[in-house]
Amino acid sequence: MTWDTIVATMASRNDRTLALNAQADQLARTGRLADAGRLYRQACERDPVDVEAWLKLSAVQRRLGALDAAEQCARTAVRLQPALARAHFALAAALHAGGRREEAITAYRSAIDLAPDIAMTHYVLGTALHESDRVGDALASYRRAIELQPGFVEAESNLAAALIALGRVDEAESVLQQALARRPGAPALLLNLASVAERRTRFDVAVDLYGQALRALPADSAAPLALDARAALATLLEKLGRVDEAAEQVERGLALGPAHPRLGLAAALVARRQGRIDEAIGYLESIDRQPLPHLLAGQVGTLLGQLLDQRGDSARALPAVVEGKRRLALAAPTHEAERQRYAARLHQRRSEFDRLDRAAAPSPADAAGDDDAPAFLVGFPRSGTTLLEQILDAHPALQTMEERPALAAAERALEAAAGASAIPADGLTGEQVRSLRRVYFDEVRRHLEREPGTRLVDKLPLNIVRVPLAHRLFPRARFILALRHPCDVCLSCLMQDFSVNEAMASFFTLEDTARLYADVMGLWMEYARALPLPVHAVRYEDLVADVPGEARRLLDFLGVGWHDAVLGHTEHARRRGVIFTPSYHQVTQAVYRRAAWRWKRYADSMAPVLPVLQPFVDAFGYAE
Repeated sequence: MTWDTIVATMASRNDRTLALNAQADQLARTGRLADAGRLYRQACERDPVDVEAWLKLSAVQRRLGALDAAEQCARTAVRLQPALARAHFALAAALHAGGRREEAITAYRSAIDLAPDIAMTHYVLGTALHESDRVGDALASYRRAIELQPGFVEAESNLAAALIALGRVDEAESVLQQALARRPGAPALLLNLASVAERRTRFDVAVDLYGQALRALPADSAAPLALDARAALATLLEKLGRVDEAAEQVERGLALGPAHPRLGLAAALVARRQGRIDEAIGYLESIDRQPLPHLLAGQVGTLLGQLLDQRGDSARALPAVVEGKRRLALAAPTHEAERQRYAARLHQRRSEFDRLDRAAAPSPADAAGDDDAPAFLVGFPRSGTTLLEQILDAHPALQTMEERPALAAAERALEAAAGASAIPADGLTGEQVRSLRRVYFDEVRRHLEREPGTRLVDKLPLNIVRVPLAHRLFPRARFILALRHPCDVCLSCLMQDFSVNEAMASFFTLEDTARLYADVMGLWMEYARALPLPVHAVRYEDLVADVPGEARRLLDFLGVGWHDAVLGHTEHARRRGVIFTPSYHQVTQAVYRRAAWRWKRYADSMAPVLPVLQPFVDAFGYAE
């Protein structure tokens, strides 16, 4: 039950305004809100202490979009009867509708203090908290609403959305399935179930569920839920390369809700894919003028910065990115703790590697059972690994696996068995090696149907920190090291909107990004000095300048020889479908050179981190 419904059913206790309120109630029920508002206003003027008239006038003004007037009416009701929970609720609703979420949250809490057992108040408080990116607090409010009103499907749907945002996808799916059993075909539930499927990379299922959600709503509905569904569907279709279908959803959605921010973001993504950069910037600038939740504001800011950079507008690009990353950081309040955890893990890896007895290296017997050894494509994120992967996957003798946690699964199994993720100082037995290999390939099969006769290329850039384990398990493994100017790498990482986890939690500021680069690549240099690794380095700048030459040298290193198919990697990427990295829209374009040496346009901003990066500039041959 909404506040409008609650207040519309109340009868005035003031005889002098009874008739006016009754007539206004009838007009409000039939949708004649302006006429109803005039009568409620007359009732308030006749009897200025009639709280119910003020609350009804507030509700009508809010529905008409006159939010300042709605707020003032609600504040009058609060002054007249400060112990009335519904008055605080009306004030919160007006503030909430105007995007003043923190003030709304305070008013909702006041309403709850006065009437703690109303499910609707807990539900809308949860919504305001969720929109303010306080997702953990929102969970508690949604759960309390459901406890007070079992079967409160809207609260269950929002609870699931909050769980998805926190990465608790299994729990979210369980909530949704139980709710769908009570209300089959509920569009809000289908929408969130589609989000679950998308998180699990079940993209065909997600597209179907988004479609079901839209079909469950009135045709061409302009309701926020319908517009959200179109925006989510369009965004996924664009990522899948189904750009015409995405554009159709965007066009229909914007015709119904031209100011809908998520549709505007989807429109910008489609326009970028179609090469209409100025139009994409226009969409984003229009969205940026609206009050937005931190997450959405961050997504808009980072994409706007990328597009301004592509246009060569460096003066505006970096400030847009910095502000976008600031908002994204606010949407991920645990990122600093995650950043520190990952830094501690890197420090631990270095300490454990220093203690490792080099005599505990792979034995000839280990190598004899290593005929199916993969090649590992590693490097720091944004070093050109996705372009390299597409080139290699186009070769008929190679099959790539894109950013899947197979080596991490083996590491977890080692930790479970040995109590540490690093190789024990006294090495691994042959049986342990074989067991961990089985874990690795079991995880590969979970994500990839292997093509007989091909060599696996395992592409996950930050597997670079797991190189000692990869070398120990697969003595015949070869390592492809993707390199790019360290300043360009750090700038590009800052400009991307990565999903937040421990490894990506450093990419909110340039300073933290540079420190992580130094930690990761410093660890690699330790490994490379101490281990007999077969390594072939590919510099991004050389690759984009001479794809055939660099590809030929790399294929010779892998022992598969030249094949002309690698020159068709762009078309191969289009046929392949979804790509799981931020550069998904770039690898389906012809190779371009504009991203090489880009950092020079931002040299002044890069100056503070140059001392951290300079040793790697020198070591990787970028010193001028």
